[in-house]
Amino acid sequence: MTSAKNRGNQAGNRRRHQRVEAEQSLILISVASRIDGHLRDLSQLGARVNLRTAPPRKGRDVLLRWGSQEIFGQVVWTSGNEAGVAFHKPISAEELVETVGGEVPDLLPAGRRVL
Repeated sequence: MTSAKNRGNQAGNRRRHQRVEAEQSLILISVASRIDGHLRDLSQLGARVNLRTAPPRKGRDVLLRWGSQEIFGQVVWTSGNEAGVAFHKPISAEELVETVGGEVPDLLPAGRRVL
């Protein structure tokens, strides 16, 4: 089951895109490993993941798989078994909504609707 809660931009938040909390199983794949884990939050530009084992080092290219999504990105930070992954190509608003389940209207670009 997937839950979503908007984590709005607060004063001092340097993110350009808001993140949405998302609880979804995933697999992180790198050249050297394949690690099960969970998607914790998501934006159109990246994700925070929690993994069963230590993530690949910062700077490593990875593939994230969850649901019907396969997204290429790069590890930009790690802390314990958590990692931040910046996507090589932003995901669409539709892919974001599909992942978090339901509509997230305040995250959609102006003039776009998800049916």
